[in-house]
Amino acid sequence: MACDTNINCFKGNSDMKKKNRSLLPMIYCVIFLAFLLGLLLIVIKAKSKKNPSQGFPTAPPVLTVTQSPTQTPTPNPVISSLTNYMAGEILSLENMDFSKLSQYFTASEIDDALLERIQGKSYRENPDISVNELRYLKILHYNFNEEIQVGELIVNEKIATDCLEIFQNLFEHKYEIKSMYLIDNYWTGDSSSTDEASMNADNSSGFCYRTIANTTKLSNHALGYAIDINPYENPYITYKNGQPVHHQDSGELYADRSVIREHMIDHNDLCYQLFTQKGFTWGGDWKNSKDYQHFEMTVR
Repeated sequence: MACDTNINCFKGNSDMKKKNRSLLPMIYCVIFLAFLLGLLLIVIKAKSKKNPSQGFPTAPPVLTVTQSPTQTPTPNPVISSLTNYMAGEILSLENMDFSKLSQYFTASEIDDALLERIQGKSYRENPDISVNELRYLKILHYNFNEEIQVGELIVNEKIATDCLEIFQNLFEHKYEIKSMYLIDNYWTGDSSSTDEASMNADNSSGFCYRTIANTTKLSNHALGYAIDINPYENPYITYKNGQPVHHQDSGELYADRSVIREHMIDHNDLCYQLFTQKGFTWGGDWKNSKDYQHFEMTVR
């Protein structure tokens, strides 16, 4: 009985060893796979340190937004006077106070600074008119680009108020005037060629102590009673032996008034209507010559 028992024990141990030996390859395989997994994790961590963007996603940084206090826009300053603005300056519509439009249309006496500017040019000592009889007008007008532009003009004191009313009315209707500087800005050395230079620049002007071209008779400009408007489009034309004589560069281009183009003055033009309503006469109605730019007042 003891021997049989030993034999059975031996057989049991033998079977157990066989089973254990059959599990060894599986254990080795698990260990190997664990090793590979550990190695793979090491490689991934190493790459994520070199290039964080390719590693495991990280939580985005928290952004702190600081709100600045609300700022109230600074309003554009309203222009209440043209005193500090030069002729030719362009003004913004937003800066204008149209409820007080007359403040942009003013007349003043000729002060020392202005006299120095015109002395020996448009004005010189003469027996016909003194600076005390003249007035300096500062006005607004729309230019050919539809911009608001500062203009200046010298006229006789007796027509200053009428002129201010006319130019304010023109401005209210957005009537376009190319430019309006004192004729002294175009001074060439003599009044005749200066007048031509101003006309060719399409400059509207008033006072200039001079004679009528090719005569010894004083022009109404010399007394401050005449104003030229947009002279390039409205030329001065005389006639010799029935043929037109042009006195400025645009003469031939704008001599034909049968077709009225932009900025040409005729009887239907607002400028003509406003000046003639105040008692001015128009050079376009003259018989022996035509001065389509010219408006003058006869004052007794």
